[in-house]
Amino acid sequence: MRTRINPEQTQTVRIDAGAIADAAMGVVAPGSIVLRVGPGGLDVLASGPTGDLTPGSTTGAAPIGRTIALPDRLVMPGLVNAHTHLDLSHIGPMPHEPGDGFVKWVDHIRASRRSDDAEIADAVRLGIDLSIAGGTVAVGDIAGAPGGRLTTAPALALAPSPLTGVSYLEFFGIGRTAAATVERLSAFARGALPALLDRLVASGVQIGLQPHAPNTVDLAVYRWAAALARAHDLPLSTHLGETPEERAFIADAVGPQRTMLERLGVWDDSILDHAGHGKHPVEHLLPVLEQHRVLCAHVNDATDRAIALLASTKTPVAYCPRASSYFGAHDHFGPHRYLDMLDAGVPVCLGTDSIVNLDTHDRISVLDEMRLLHRRDRTPAETLLAMGTTHGASALGIDAGLVTFEPGAILGLIAVPIGPASSDSWSDAMAGCSAPETPILTQERF
Repeated sequence: MRTRINPEQTQTVRIDAGAIADAAMGVVAPGSIVLRVGPGGLDVLASGPTGDLTPGSTTGAAPIGRTIALPDRLVMPGLVNAHTHLDLSHIGPMPHEPGDGFVKWVDHIRASRRSDDAEIADAVRLGIDLSIAGGTVAVGDIAGAPGGRLTTAPALALAPSPLTGVSYLEFFGIGRTAAATVERLSAFARGALPALLDRLVASGVQIGLQPHAPNTVDLAVYRWAAALARAHDLPLSTHLGETPEERAFIADAVGPQRTMLERLGVWDDSILDHAGHGKHPVEHLLPVLEQHRVLCAHVNDATDRAIALLASTKTPVAYCPRASSYFGAHDHFGPHRYLDMLDAGVPVCLGTDSIVNLDTHDRISVLDEMRLLHRRDRTPAETLLAMGTTHGASALGIDAGLVTFEPGAILGLIAVPIGPASSDSWSDAMAGCSAPETPILTQERF
């Protein structure tokens, strides 16, 4: 259901739903939300059990301008996708056999990705539309490095959209390319970065840095990037503990990753200053995690010590369940240890990775990641709600209150179908396979 509200007028709107749910209150059935809707966005006035929200207790003297009845919907805050690659959206879902290995897949992506900034922007805008169709309000988007160069095209495409979040500028720099990478980033920081930050200041989009992964970026370059991020107050992200190829390369400097670097003419023995010392990828990156807060994507490879190190450094992890399944991470590392991480105090949020590894061609949504974890692991509702909203917001530097039903501003809300007389509205919502709906639209694209 979609109800269009005139964005030029401020109205008080009440939603009476079969259930409402957020990370703060859990699941309430039936539940209601009272919102102020206007040109400034959405503000929650009150929320809770339907019977507890009387007119006087929720809006004071403000009359209810419209009541929306959603008896067969569970309503929750808009979702946060903490790790995605919107610039790959033009490729679409792509079959992959885990036995093919990660490097073969990377070669295909390198051959398929766009390299022209206008085409990159078009792919990102497609990804934005697919994200909005998935109920997303905020993203941690990886602005890929076509041909090894930095591109701000994804950030500039994201800025005018309804989404907020971070555009992480990805880069590679290892062996023979390390020095050139540092010089390129230094030039960017001296030249284009200040103007770009000024341009984005009112957009709700931040610029971040994304050293790709420990097997493609020297530890010295990581340290330099962390210092640059700290100097300019930029968020930092990376891929970590993603593949067995990464583990083999970091621990022993062998395997398909080394072969690829040699094939590309990147390898030199300076890499052995950091790789091949028997360390786990998390232990390898520890000096950087201690230096700067880093949002680490995947961490499929997580030993007890790795989890302890992530917890001690308060490092957030963006777990991408469907991507982990797509690449067969469980066959290499066993089940993902996100619950152990949460128990240890590691803030785990959810990401989708790119649409290439998804099974939904019409949307990019962490709702489908939540559904997978509910079906497979019976993960509690409160845990999934936090992973899909507040943990992701905090990891991206966004006020977590913007994705709860606590009084105050909210970035958006979604509605998920349930049975009209459901005895377990959360399970109904998680058992479905349809895209979420936006019950209130204040803009053409929101």
